[in-house]
Formats: sequence, structure tokens, C-alpha cells
Amino acid sequence: MMPQVSYGTGSQQQAITAYSDAAATKAFWRVEVEGSTRGQPVACGSQIWLINSDTDHGLHSHGAHKSPISGNQEVSGYDGRDTGDVWTVECSQETWLRETPVVFKHVDTGKYLLSLPNKKFRQPITGHQEVCAGKSADSNAQWMALEGYYFSRRSNEAK
Repeated sequence: MMPQVSYGTGSQQQAITAYSDAAATKAFWRVEVEGSTRGQPVACGSQIWLINSDTDHGLHSHGAHKSPISGNQEVSGYDGRDTGDVWTVECSQETWLRETPVVFKHVDTGKYLLSLPNKKFRQPITGHQEVCAGKSADSNAQWMALEGYYFSRRSNEAK
């Protein structure tokens, strides 16, 4: 996510991009699950909110705007909270595991979160891939948690 860059068309909200730079600190996202406490595993099928750790903006989408490069459904950083921020975690095991691919399906529109390696921005975010929402959960829709802060569940015996 590039918090200083907003879309010039569509929603004009903050642009969400994918970038392979390991030093990109704005790429940390907090996962929130309704009714869950920190440290609990995220069950596959859970409805979640992805909140950018730098801006506190939610990963947001809606069917009203097209993404600027591919023409798919726009994905943006939204500083409010509404149903356009809710995503379902789809995975092949019981819970979402670190370094295991998952897919995020937008609850309101049924579209999948995609990063398109062949759709890159120019100035001012040269080389950043477009992130959008599309119809299919193909290889461009697979995401993994690689780095970050992970909280262990406390055992009942911990004091």
C-alpha cells in the first residue's frame, strides 16, 4: 500500500499495490476476526478485516469502481469501516497457516483479491503491481503471510 498515493480516478481512495521490495514496511497488515482474541488461529472460512499497520486503513473494495490498469474491480485503502472491508479466508486446511497460500474473497461482491504481475504502474509508483479484485481464484489470487508478528495462543497452564 502506498499511503501517499491515491487513485486519480474511481474512488480516489488510497492505492493498494504489490511490490517485491522486502524493505517495504508499508506492506504489514493486521488481521482482525470478529469474535476472536489475539493469538487464536484464523479458521478457513472466517470473515476478516485486513488493516494496514501504518495507516490503519482497511483493505476495501466495492463494485462501483474499476481498477485503473486492468479494468477489474478496484481495491483501495479506506479510512472508514463498512461492509466493503470484509473478506473471507479460503484455504485448503482447517486454519490459515504462515507460508501457506490462501485466497481472499470479497464478501460484498464475491470477487477475489488479485495481484497482477503483468499490470504495473508508472510514475509515481513505478514497478508496483496492480492489486484488484477479479472473478477467479487463480494463481494471481494466492497470498501468503511471510513476515510479521505472530502471537502464540497461551496455554491454560500459563500464569
